[in-house]
Amino acid sequence: MSPNKLVLVTGASGYTAAHVIQQLLDSGYGVRGTARGEKVDFLREFWKASPNFEAVQIDDIAISDFTHVLEGVDAVLHIAWPFSSQKDPASRIKGAIDGTLNVLRQGAAKGVKKFVLTSSWVTVLDPSLKELYQGITFTEKSWGKASSEDPPSTGASFIDIYTRAKILGEQAAWQFAEEHTELDIAIISPPFIYGPPILPLSRSALGSVGSIYNLITGEPGRPLPSQLFPFHVNVRDLARAHIRALELEPLPAGADRQEKRFLVVSPDVVTWDVAVKYLHDTRPALRNRLPTLDQAPALPGPLSKNDTRHTQEVLGLTEYVGWRKTFDDTVDALLEAEKAWA
Repeated sequence: MSPNKLVLVTGASGYTAAHVIQQLLDSGYGVRGTARGEKVDFLREFWKASPNFEAVQIDDIAISDFTHVLEGVDAVLHIAWPFSSQKDPASRIKGAIDGTLNVLRQGAAKGVKKFVLTSSWVTVLDPSLKELYQGITFTEKSWGKASSEDPPSTGASFIDIYTRAKILGEQAAWQFAEEHTELDIAIISPPFIYGPPILPLSRSALGSVGSIYNLITGEPGRPLPSQLFPFHVNVRDLARAHIRALELEPLPAGADRQEKRFLVVSPDVVTWDVAVKYLHDTRPALRNRLPTLDQAPALPGPLSKNDTRHTQEVLGLTEYVGWRKTFDDTVDALLEAEKAWA
């Protein structure tokens, strides 16, 4: 797809979406961004100098009518994630699936054929996460196992529910693609996302960035937090991946639709002990806010890895922002945001 086209971006007030929008605008695209309620006015004010941007109100991705929002749209970048923490696990998973399918169904009905969806790297894992420390190699062909017939148990963790929702939501999208062969769908799957924000950071909704904030705030001498995932991507690289997926040509007839499934993961693997040691050495002013390195927990097994050659070859993502700059930019942004929070 060439510039000068109109792209609908869902979840426009989000951390990743803001970078995607800015890169789209910089490339000459028109952008229509969806957001909830009062966030619409904020986005209009924030991008008021960009005549190619408009914000529209969509309060619930899973059930809202997109008819007016899709007028004149050439492609959809679906980044919003309707995953309420206030609902029971089954409802949260259903809402995530319904959000994806609602966007696809309404877009297809309006004649939109090009879709890029944001999924998650966790779709390569079972909800138990056991594969993370089994020394295996993940590719775009890797899938975790989840079924709507096997709901999460009572008291399941956030990451268990989140992983199931991401797996089932993405699988629903691919099933929709198989049933509507006229559509051109690509799916981007990132792990933890770090880097400088475009929009102000909210302390109550830090997302992946919150894991870095947890490293630099708290009582001195506390132990390192548990290592969830040592994989990450810089938000600027992630936005770049979305734009490149948008600009890919459709697959030839008969091709595997999931050739447009992309793991977008930095080659740098950073465990919390490495990150804290780096911050300790480079930021003396933060030393009394960092965890101790005296008792770094051992990993439960050989760390698995990612083979992203497919993403490199198809999207041309061969260079990523290094982890030190990524962490520096993230910490700088968090320290600046603290001033506003105070």
